[in-house]
Amino acid sequence: MSKWKATPDQFSGMYACFWRLLEIMVSRYGSFPTGHLLTVVTLVLLDRAGYHPTVGELADITHLPKSTVSRYVAIDMNSGYLEEVIDPQDRRRRRLHPTEKSREEQKWQMERVLEAAEMSVQAIGGRGHSEDPAADLKRILRGAGEPG
Repeated sequence: MSKWKATPDQFSGMYACFWRLLEIMVSRYGSFPTGHLLTVVTLVLLDRAGYHPTVGELADITHLPKSTVSRYVAIDMNSGYLEEVIDPQDRRRRRLHPTEKSREEQKWQMERVLEAAEMSVQAIGGRGHSEDPAADLKRILRGAGEPG
C-alpha cells in the first residue's frame, strides 16, 4: 500500500480528469452505462499490460455479472472495437482483443484526457496560481479546445 496521499488540489485535478473522461464517452458514444465504461477501461488497461481476458475473466475482474459483461462485449464487437481470438493453448477459450479501430479510438481518447490533465495541473494544481480558477475549471470541463 502506497503512503502517497493526494492533496485537495491534486484530487480536484484528478476528479476533473475523471469527469472529462466520462463526458468524452457520453458525448461521443451516447448514453454509456458505468458498467460498460468499467469493462472498456479494464480491457484497455489489460491490453496495455499484454493480457487479453475471456468474458468470464473480465466479469471476475470487474465484479459485474457475466451476462452483463457479455452484453457489453457483444456491443463492442458489433461496433468493431473488439474481436474474439481463439486461445492457442486452450482452443475452448476465446480471448478479447481490441481491434485497430479500438486502438485508434484509444489514442484519440488519450489525447483528450491528457489535454484535460495538463489543464487541470495548470488551473487547479497551480503552476503559477490562476487568476480565475473557476473559469479555468469551466474550460477544462467544456474541453481543451473550446473557448471559456
